[in-house]
Amino acid sequence: MALWWVGNAIFILVVIPVVVVLLQRLMRSAIDVGKHIDTIHDQAGGIVIALDDVKQLIPTRDAVKRVGTGLTRYVKAVDRIL
Repeated sequence: MALWWVGNAIFILVVIPVVVVLLQRLMRSAIDVGKHIDTIHDQAGGIVIALDDVKQLIPTRDAVKRVGTGLTRYVKAVDRIL
């Protein structure tokens, strides 16, 4: 019976405090991860807004191709004249 009380005392005085400390560390880490997730979420929203302008690059690319084609014809015509 004495061993039973010694086992209970060790459990109460050693195991339970160690488990509590480990759970506190885990909780702090989980809160840190949550803060990082919030930061990443906010930054991702900014990236999405910035990517809306990329859609405007497609007409710009097509216009540059048309101007490039016209410029090539113009240079060839000037080269024939000279």
